[in-house]
Amino acid sequence: MSLPQNNYINILDSLKEKIRHSRFRAVSAVNLELLKLYWEIGKTIIEQQKIEGWGTKVTNRLAKDLRAEFPDFKGLSERNLVYMQTFASTYPYFPFTQATLAELQENLKNTFTQVSPAELQSSNKQDYLLMQGVLAQLTWSHHQLLLDKVKNLNKQLFYMQKCVENDRNSDVLEKQIA
Repeated sequence: MSLPQNNYINILDSLKEKIRHSRFRAVSAVNLELLKLYWEIGKTIIEQQKIEGWGTKVTNRLAKDLRAEFPDFKGLSERNLVYMQTFASTYPYFPFTQATLAELQENLKNTFTQVSPAELQSSNKQDYLLMQGVLAQLTWSHHQLLLDKVKNLNKQLFYMQKCVENDRNSDVLEKQIA
């Protein structure tokens, strides 16, 4: 016995939407993990450079050794490690906890408060969660582009918010910045 055509179409549409939603959540989770990893690598480089001092080629050595250990991991070039270092120094409080992720899902709205670097370190919890939410929703390509092309933190955060609001990819972002 077959299902009536309308019922079948409804079931099919529902399953398609569930698949799309699950794929989006999976991609978002992978993106967040990569951003956290890149931030942690950048923070480690910054700390190691403080210990060893300038000119010790920490980034160069790490890139070489990490690529040797993980040859299939494309993001471990010296240039990308420099981006990671810049990412960690630009956003010193990036990593999430499960609690902040849950709060983000509840609190993240389409409003955005621009903050200065000084305010960033002492902003209230909601502004901090909002800023983290925007950071986490963008890909590494977005962040590389912003770190390269936009030196002002308020402008970076403005572009981030617009990318999230309008679902812009990094190619569109590059055109908007130009």
